[in-house]
Amino acid sequence: MSVQFHNLKVSKITQETNDAVSVTFDISGEASDKFQFKPGQYLTLKFEINGKEERRAYSMSSSPIEDGITVTVKKVNGGKVSTHICNNLKEGDTVEVMQPQGRFTIALDPDVNRTFYLFGAGSGITPLMSIAKTILEQEPLSTVFLMYGNRNEEGVIFKTELESMQRKYDNQFIVSHILSQPKIEKSGGLGGFFKKSKISWQGEVGRIDKTSISKFLDKNPNRSKEAHYFICGPGQMIENVESTLLEMGTDKKHIHSERFTAADSSETATAAAAPIVGGAAKLIVHLDGETIETEVKKGKTILDTLLDLKYEPPYSCCSGSCSTCMAKVVKGAVEMEACYALDEDEVAEGFILTCQSHPTTAEVEIDFDV
Repeated sequence: MSVQFHNLKVSKITQETNDAVSVTFDISGEASDKFQFKPGQYLTLKFEINGKEERRAYSMSSSPIEDGITVTVKKVNGGKVSTHICNNLKEGDTVEVMQPQGRFTIALDPDVNRTFYLFGAGSGITPLMSIAKTILEQEPLSTVFLMYGNRNEEGVIFKTELESMQRKYDNQFIVSHILSQPKIEKSGGLGGFFKKSKISWQGEVGRIDKTSISKFLDKNPNRSKEAHYFICGPGQMIENVESTLLEMGTDKKHIHSERFTAADSSETATAAAAPIVGGAAKLIVHLDGETIETEVKKGKTILDTLLDLKYEPPYSCCSGSCSTCMAKVVKGAVEMEACYALDEDEVAEGFILTCQSHPTTAEVEIDFDV
C-alpha cells in the first residue's frame, strides 16, 4: 500500500478548550477527491520537530457534509506533536497529511430507523462528533444518544456546539454529560470560611463505569429494532462499556470501539518483545510491488526494522491504536505487544499491526499489498 502525503493549508484554527484546538484544512481543488472520508475516520499528520520526523493520527471531528476537513487535538503532557500543534501551528501554515483512513465508521441509509449510542471520554469525543453530525443529517429517522465523560466543565470539548446540536435536533440527539471532578464553589459572605463548599455542577458526577453506563442505557431505551454502539476513549472506559453491553446480551458485531492512545501518550504499550528463534528471524516483505528480504533482530518490531532500512511502509500511531501499518502474514507467525485496531476475525485471518509485531518463528513473510 503506497504511503502518500499531501501538503494541505491550514484554513482555520479554533480554540476549543485551554488545551485543545481544532485544525481545519483546505481541501479544495486537487485535494478534494483524495480527501473524501467517512465519519469516524482519521488523518495522519507529519511534522519535523527538533530534526526528527514525527507522525500522529488524529480523528476528524468534521462531517463529510461540511466544508474543509477538521481534526481536533488535545495537548498531551510531554507530547511532542500535540504540543507543537496546540502551541505553534498557525492559520496559513502547510502540513503534510496522509489521506483518510480508519474503520471506526458505519454506512448510513436515509430510509432506515436505528438507534445509535455514542460513548466518549475527553478527546475521544472527536470521531463521535463526526459520526453524530453525519447521522443526524444523512439518517434523519435515527436517534443518537451521547454519553460524554470529562474531568470538569472547562474540559468539555465542543460544549457550545453540542448544546446547539441538541436544540437543532430536539429529541433526536440527546446528550448526557458526566464529570469526575466538577468544580467546587466555596460559600461567600461573613463566616464563609466555616461554611461547606458546594458543587455547582447539576449533572451526573463520576466516571463512565458499569453503574453509570447502565443508568444511561435505562434512561435512554432503544427506539428501534437495530442499535449500534460507538465507543472512543482510554482503554479502561472502553472495557467498561464493552463488558456492560456484552453482559446485557448486545450483539458483538454492533459494538464498535476505537482506543484513543498515541505515541505521545503514557498509555503506549511497553510489553516485552516476544522471543525470536536464534535471536533473529528472516523477514520477507511485499511492499508496493517490491519484495524485501532482511532480518528482524530481537527486540525490534517489523515496522522498526523496515524504517531502519529507510523503506517507507505505511504507519502512523505506533501504539497499536490505528490500522495504518496493517499487513498480512503469509508465512510464519508473530506476536503483537498490543492490538487495539483489529478484530478477532482479522487476526485469525493473519492480519497484523507491524508496529507491534515480533516474529516468533525463524522466518516470517508478510504482505502490505493485500
